[in-house]
Amino acid sequence: MAKIKWLWSIAIAMGIVLLYASLSAYFVKIDGWYFQLKLPPLALSPKGMAIGWSIAYIVNIAIIARLIFYREHAPIILPLVIIGIVNIIWCMCFFTFRCALAGFILLIIQCILVFAVFIMLIRRDSLSMILSQPLLAWYIYLTVTNYYIYVLNI
Repeated sequence: MAKIKWLWSIAIAMGIVLLYASLSAYFVKIDGWYFQLKLPPLALSPKGMAIGWSIAYIVNIAIIARLIFYREHAPIILPLVIIGIVNIIWCMCFFTFRCALAGFILLIIQCILVFAVFIMLIRRDSLSMILSQPLLAWYIYLTVTNYYIYVLNI
């Protein structure tokens, strides 16, 4: 019974993350505009970003699956889903509307949300709390990179 519950938890978590990952990817267009941007030295190549996002999505799936499995922690899923929704909006703002400032503001919101999730997990689920640390580091990296993209391209 526990194995089936774990499988359902993982399947639901994968569905949630894959939904917002695919919607985010819909708005990502690496075209001439992107290649004309002055990027900071710390910016990863598109392949590096793909690897970083893949790791972030896997970590997200693991955290959400654990929160679903242990139902008493399920309310913490909401901020994680909001992070995914804000990520879709970030992709729209940055790649479709080409507005790095709006992207920077949205990434600050995401950092606050990931930090809030980290705080909520401290006493509830230590493994999920540990898994949220690289997620927080990733969003801080993205925020700093987006800030420098904005500053360099004003």
